[in-house]
Amino acid sequence: MTARDPFTHYREAMAAVGFTPSSVLGQNFLLDPSLHRWLCAQAAPTAADLVLEIGVGLGFLTRELAAVAGTVVGVEIDRRLFCIVAPELATMANVRLLHADALGGPGRSLHADVVAAIAAVPAAGELIVVANLPYSVSGPLLAELCALPRLPARAVLLVQKEMAQRVAAAPRTADWGGLSAQVQATFTARSIRDVPPQVFRPRPKVVSAVLRLERRQDSDPALATAAARREFGVFVRALFQQRRKVLRTTLPAAAAAIERPVPAGLTVDLGRRAEQLAVADLVAIWRSLGRS
Repeated sequence: MTARDPFTHYREAMAAVGFTPSSVLGQNFLLDPSLHRWLCAQAAPTAADLVLEIGVGLGFLTRELAAVAGTVVGVEIDRRLFCIVAPELATMANVRLLHADALGGPGRSLHADVVAAIAAVPAAGELIVVANLPYSVSGPLLAELCALPRLPARAVLLVQKEMAQRVAAAPRTADWGGLSAQVQATFTARSIRDVPPQVFRPRPKVVSAVLRLERRQDSDPALATAAARREFGVFVRALFQQRRKVLRTTLPAAAAAIERPVPAGLTVDLGRRAEQLAVADLVAIWRSLGRS
């Protein structure tokens, strides 16, 4: 357990800089220390690992992670919170804080400073991602994690329950979609715990859930590179844009999204719908289009 000041200390610090939580930025502070410790245990970093924490907030979880991880790279978008938490964590030599929008790169990709910071993962260690994410950035961030040159060993993400259900959905269910397929092509995904509004300040209007991703060891070899995984993500998300229509209608547009023609004589059942297909089926269709 890592000691911290009472929340009144932080409330006074936030008032001093005129800080008001933003629902758009997902600024609902998780206050339960037992949940911070539990999230850290789920992330399970070792002294050899680098943890990327997106959304440092007031640094409560950061302290728990820093006590066991080799390095913690914490990203905070809000300048006022950054100015509060930076002095608080200054004594932790293994914590590096970045004031940045994690999705501040071109086309809402990962910010260049974040990419550079996580490139320093030791050869003997792993990259682990921990984040408390607002709904609006959950999908884009998950897509970016799938396209990293070095995939995280695991990710522990606090998201809206609806998002966790979508990502962890099984094929041929109502929640199964392009993002589900993109993530599950390289990770196993499980929603492992609901988190009620009562443990946050201010309280969100929705139930949250903890989504745990584990890097798969059996991913298709065609997805070995970051470029391939990014292209596959574009393809499946385009394929699911009209999820109830058959591939005969949707495949040409999805192929065009990755600038591929649909080969003549393609041995695919074009009478099926994307929502009926498992990850392996979707990867096989993508591979059949050829790759540059």
